[in-house]
Amino acid sequence: MSDFQINIGRRRLAKHKQKDKSESLKAMAEVREIGVVYNVNKTSIQLLNKVVHHFEAEGKDVITLGFLEEKELGDLMPTYKEEYYCKKDINLWKLPKKESMSRFLSKDFDFLINLDMEGRNELQGVSTYSASKTRIGKHFKAYPFAQDFMIKSLADTAEELFNDLKKYIK
Repeated sequence: MSDFQINIGRRRLAKHKQKDKSESLKAMAEVREIGVVYNVNKTSIQLLNKVVHHFEAEGKDVITLGFLEEKELGDLMPTYKEEYYCKKDINLWKLPKKESMSRFLSKDFDFLINLDMEGRNELQGVSTYSASKTRIGKHFKAYPFAQDFMIKSLADTAEELFNDLKKYIK
């Protein structure tokens, strides 16, 4: 049943219409706001802090959205710059419920960086539904529509992926 749900969800994501993105990729010097999507269970707090501090040191405003693979958020408390979602914010097809994350999804980030390492509907759906100008993440054959700028990376960890991403978005 789970593979069936994921496949239906992926098809629904593929049918989602993106807004027209006629402007070219911005240079890092022109970027003001960056969103970061990650899996709370697979991304260490140290890496997340490293990512946030890297961009904040360059004067960028960074907001993160973490996916927790639990029914409830538990001890995680959203703040102004940190948001979270969990299984209750995911529909039957393993896709994010847009109304649950409308603040993050409607934010017009200059860059949305997706640190998904596995190609999951829950994380790729955020990129697909996002109003961000440029969505950046790892290349997955099953999700060619989820990112505007995909990196074919051999990275095994989110930290290696972030290091690869930094090379391309300088």
